[in-house]
Amino acid sequence: MDQSVSWFAMPIGMQIANIGSEVHRAIRWKNKGDEQKKIGFCNKAIEFLELIKTDPKNEHRKQELDFCIEELQDYFLGENAYHTTDELLIRYYDAFL
Repeated sequence: MDQSVSWFAMPIGMQIANIGSEVHRAIRWKNKGDEQKKIGFCNKAIEFLELIKTDPKNEHRKQELDFCIEELQDYFLGENAYHTTDELLIRYYDAFL
């Protein structure tokens, strides 16, 4: 089954909550010092964000989704120029649970 079909069937809140699970895993592995797993889960969250950007119902959310991607890249893979914290990410993604 095409992954996009099942993702597109979900409401946006459920899509973001699923992405939040990947973000939680990335945070957990960051805090345990496992760079490879941290990067893997971050990349999975970004992959899902890119996927839901292609969902027609999310057309008006593309700017927010682009920022989510940028923030995850900055926090987990970059220099954290946005001064993001674990707590800020958890609060954002948990709001969709």
